[in-house]
Amino acid sequence: MTADVPSFLPGHGIAILPADFWLLFFFLLLFLQYRRHVRRKHKAWHLLCRLIAHHQNTLAQRRQICLTKDHYGIIHKKRWDTELNYFCQTILHTALTQQHLSAFWPSLQHRTIRRINRVTKVILKRQSEALNHLQENAASLPPEHFTTAMDPLDYERFCAGLLQKAGWQATPTPPGSDQGMDILAEQAGVYFVLQCKLYTRPVGNKAVQEIFAARQHRHAHYAAVVSNAGYTRSARQLAHATGVHLLHHDQLTTLTLETLQPAPDLFQT
Repeated sequence: MTADVPSFLPGHGIAILPADFWLLFFFLLLFLQYRRHVRRKHKAWHLLCRLIAHHQNTLAQRRQICLTKDHYGIIHKKRWDTELNYFCQTILHTALTQQHLSAFWPSLQHRTIRRINRVTKVILKRQSEALNHLQENAASLPPEHFTTAMDPLDYERFCAGLLQKAGWQATPTPPGSDQGMDILAEQAGVYFVLQCKLYTRPVGNKAVQEIFAARQHRHAHYAAVVSNAGYTRSARQLAHATGVHLLHHDQLTTLTLETLQPAPDLFQT
C-alpha cells in the first residue's frame, strides 16, 4: 500500500492539496467572519448605551409625562411606546446608520428598550426618594410674608411656601447638604431645583453656576435662582446659555410648568 502524499499536476510541479486543508481553511474563514460580526455588534451596543446615557434625563422626564394618569385616572402606555419609537428611530437608529451598524438594530432593539425602561425607572425612583426624604425632614411652616428682617433660612422656607401655593411639592433642603440647591420641587413628575438669594445687591454668576451644577447632579428638569434683588448682566448671560431661570420671589406663586418652558429668563425688571 502506498502512502497518501500530494500528487502533482503534470508539467507544472504544483501540489494538489488534500481536502482536509480546504475544510480547515473554510472553517477559519467562518471563524474570522464570526469574530468580526461579534466585534461590530459589541460596538453597536456600546454606541446605543452611550446615547441612552446622554439622553437619560430627558427620557426619564418624557416617561413620567407619558405615563401620568389622565383626568380619569387612566395611564395610556401607547404614549410612552410612541415616544420610545420616536427616540429609537431618530436618535439611535440614525446613529447606527451613520456608523454603518444599522444591520444590528433588529437583534438589539428589544434589549435597548429594556435598558431605556430600566434606566428611566431608576432615575425617577431616586428623584422620588430624594423628595420624600426632604419632605420627612421639612422644617416648620414657612413665613407668610416677606420681610427684610428674614435670615437666609427663613427666606428659603418662604420661597418653598410660595411654590406650594402654586401647586408644587416644594421642600427646603437641610442646611449644609444642598450642593448648591436650597429647594427641591416637583409637579407632575417634573423636578425643579432652586437656589435662594436674600441679597441687597444684584446676584452674580456664582449662583447661576452652582444651581446649574445642582440640576445636573440631581437629574432635575429645570433650575432657577430666586432672589428679592435683581441680577447682574453677566448672570443673565450665563443663565441664558445654561437654561437657568432667574426669578423674583413674587413670581413663584404663579409659576407653572408652562411658564418654565418658553424662556430661560423669567425675571421681570
